[in-house]
Amino acid sequence: MNKRILSILLTSLLLCSAVAPGIAAEGGDSADRLATVTGKVKNTLGLDTQRYQDFSGQLTEGGLAPTWRLSWSGEDGSLEITASESGKILSYSRYSEDEDRGSAPLSLPKTDPDKAKAAAKAFLDRVLGSAETVDLDASAGEPNYLRETRNYFRGTILLHGLPSPLNFSMTVRTSDYAVIQFRRDTLETGYMGTLPAASFRMRQSAAEPLLRGTLSLRLEYVLEEGEKTAVLRYLPNRTDSFYVDDASQKLVNLTRLYEELGEGGSSGSSRDEAAPDPSVSAGADSNGGLTQAEQLGADKLKGTLPKETLDQRARSIEQLGLNSYTLASVSYWEEELEKDAPIITARLSYAKREGEETRRRVVTLNAKTGALIEVSSSRPWDREDCRVSEDTARKTAEAFLAARQGEWFSQCEAYSGDPGYTKEDGRYGTWNFQYARKVNGYFFPDNQFSIGIDTADGSVSSYSQAWSADVQFADADGIVSMEQAVQAYFKTFQVSKGYVAVPQKLDLSDPEYAPLAKMDYRVFNSLKLGWQLTAPERSVSGIDAKTGKPVFWTGAERGALEYSDLAGSQAKRAAETLAKYGIGYGGGKLEPGKKLTQLDLVVLLASTQGSVTDPENLADDADRLYRIAYSMGMLRREERNDSQLLSRMDLIKYLLDAGGYGPAARLQGIYRTDFSDEAEIPAQMLGYAALAQAMGVVQGDKLNPGQSVTRGDAVILLCAFMERS
Repeated sequence: MNKRILSILLTSLLLCSAVAPGIAAEGGDSADRLATVTGKVKNTLGLDTQRYQDFSGQLTEGGLAPTWRLSWSGEDGSLEITASESGKILSYSRYSEDEDRGSAPLSLPKTDPDKAKAAAKAFLDRVLGSAETVDLDASAGEPNYLRETRNYFRGTILLHGLPSPLNFSMTVRTSDYAVIQFRRDTLETGYMGTLPAASFRMRQSAAEPLLRGTLSLRLEYVLEEGEKTAVLRYLPNRTDSFYVDDASQKLVNLTRLYEELGEGGSSGSSRDEAAPDPSVSAGADSNGGLTQAEQLGADKLKGTLPKETLDQRARSIEQLGLNSYTLASVSYWEEELEKDAPIITARLSYAKREGEETRRRVVTLNAKTGALIEVSSSRPWDREDCRVSEDTARKTAEAFLAARQGEWFSQCEAYSGDPGYTKEDGRYGTWNFQYARKVNGYFFPDNQFSIGIDTADGSVSSYSQAWSADVQFADADGIVSMEQAVQAYFKTFQVSKGYVAVPQKLDLSDPEYAPLAKMDYRVFNSLKLGWQLTAPERSVSGIDAKTGKPVFWTGAERGALEYSDLAGSQAKRAAETLAKYGIGYGGGKLEPGKKLTQLDLVVLLASTQGSVTDPENLADDADRLYRIAYSMGMLRREERNDSQLLSRMDLIKYLLDAGGYGPAARLQGIYRTDFSDEAEIPAQMLGYAALAQAMGVVQGDKLNPGQSVTRGDAVILLCAFMERS
């Protein structure tokens, strides 16, 4: 029986995969084969290609399986499909010249998720194999930002109903619910061997303890944003990738397996050791000859030290080894190293030539006090250029920190952090050390010093610190045990059975694999039945050391907003609808009953342009938000009045002006409305009222043009305006 290699080649480094060259496809005239595969593809998809004037087919052979790229084009668009010899669709891309890729200003995407899903399902029914299925509910994604004209689906292809490493993506156009893009992984061109039958030997209860043993935690103090008291938390350590093989019922370290198999592979690519040139940005003098210092403003720079003094301060720190360096440039920056406490820093860029190479060192000082803030370096790396031992480097680092940061450093100990993270100490020209604050016997890595010692001359080549002296620390009493924490963490995962991609060494004694041997390939992926841990939908940041309960990462997904004060509000539906697209107020509260000011409306409309702000914590953002409102056409600069309370008519006018309807609304003598209180509408505003009524933005018998409005009213009218037909 002819063996067909169905695999993804792994390079020796196993960082990426490539289609391996294999046995040529069955013989035959290429033209006949093209005609045959084209007919299969058209039959599979039910294609009518009469609209296209040009067609071509490109064959790729010598891989795991032959593939065809079929291309149609015409005056109004193109179609490109990649397919296997059997006619299986691997990718699909359709383009129309007259396609509208935008939408009206200030409008929500017009889409029916059910229709989009139905279109996706109909397409998948045609292109998936008998053993393949897709959970569209799990892979569907509605448009989540404005002017989006697509529905996207992406996820896993299930084999015999089980998860697999095969993925797909699909795009459905919302204007006509046509599939315009599709891509999939496939067994034929991706994996060696046959697909195992979906028959499991193990029970989940037998796999669970093996997988639980792969998890580990460390206990540290953490400080949540906005809090002043650090609490103890068990934090997850990085771990290798594991699975439990169903056939052998043993735990397999996939990460180590990839590494071991990779050692016998091809030579791989070389490492690029080129370092960035910090002087490119450090001393740039742009913008019409103005230096960075001048751009910061004279007032902020009052009291800063001249570059000569700063240079002396830096050189006085002998451990930095600057005697042989030349000062290339000095730049001044305003930075907020501590919250709400910006300072002016000076970055001194030094350089020295050694033969054909250049060493660089950037020293950052407080521009007014000369205190050391940070050091960074770059230099050519020479594997033989290691004259300083790790022990000597450590002593130098600790002496440096003790001398300069004695009080704080005395509260620190050597810190290795996550044991799953491998440091490249000493291998690339630097010995790196970290020292973190320790309280009640536990590390608080938010307060730490990082320092690097040059392996060639023992100088301090890098230095940084993070320290907040006013942090309080919760006591260490009543914490749960490590075993309890790991068990709680394990319970946040699911133990899932399915198909797992597993690397296997290729038997190159088989003559069919001879082409692969010549190209120095050694490893292929195959599919095996196994058990793995599936991470929870909400990412877990750790386990609370006192309660033993999981702590989840906070923060909504891109574009999403949440409010805590919508219960019983008439604005609830509108607010939540807009929030899905990132439109609304930051800060977690809408305050729907609060009287609407001009600034409130500016903040709301600016969010439609991607700038979400908390109206109760604007700081210096008001000017920026007004500039957005001016650019949208909501109002002119001379009309700005932050605290002006708006009426219902004001709100309607601003919305229509921002939406581009102002010129039409200002036409006189052509409008009328059905509002019973039309007489109360100012004559110059009648066009705005009529358009708002015609578009369904304002409904009911009365307009109440002079009535004051609230933030809730603004959200309701904005949503109605953006949902207009």
